[in-house]
Amino acid sequence: MSERFGKYDQRQYHTVDVAAGYAEWAKIYDRSVDRRLDLDLLKTLENVPWGILENAVDLGCGTGRIGAWLRRRGAVRVAGLDRSPAMLKRAARKGRYAGLAIGDVARAPFADAHFDLAISVLATCHVADIRAFYGEAARLVRPGGYVVLVDYHPFMLVRGIPTHFKTEAGTQLAIKNWVHFFEDHVAAARACGLALLEMRERMVDRAWIRAKPGMGSIANEPVSFAMVWRRE
Repeated sequence: MSERFGKYDQRQYHTVDVAAGYAEWAKIYDRSVDRRLDLDLLKTLENVPWGILENAVDLGCGTGRIGAWLRRRGAVRVAGLDRSPAMLKRAARKGRYAGLAIGDVARAPFADAHFDLAISVLATCHVADIRAFYGEAARLVRPGGYVVLVDYHPFMLVRGIPTHFKTEAGTQLAIKNWVHFFEDHVAAARACGLALLEMRERMVDRAWIRAKPGMGSIANEPVSFAMVWRRE
């Protein structure tokens, strides 16, 4: 069952909502997010035919890192959706999107079955209703299309570590999280006709710790995960 993060919180950082948090984080997001958390994890997926998925939608597109990644792998048209105007402003500067819209990932302003791929990266941990997210992702992709999700690992949240970052002023700021266990993802996705093809988990390994010694406190623990679904 999905739960509020507050019951697990061990850090007690000042916590803000998604809009306020990403308005602040947008200033430094591209240089502060570690690609090992998401982009390197995407590269390990074996069941996504990236080269033939020409029409994609990036749900929770942020500053456009994922849109740029998709374009390098053959996507011809990528639409982006995000709740943060500050993040979208930076995504627009990258020039990799066919269109950008402000909105909730569970209520996207796009037509049914319009995309070959719906992807969401580091976003659903901020979504209260994971069922609504999967329902929307399934609506957006054509039959046989793919849904790819990469997110912060629920293990980290249950361990008491929220989505957080150090501001330009040097203080730690957390963004409101929801804990969705893997059974929540599976039940929600299957209920709207999605079949699980693949799952990966990103562990904090020695190479990561050598590059960032501060990660040593969570050595050998899962920090993010990826799921690949196909609409039946």
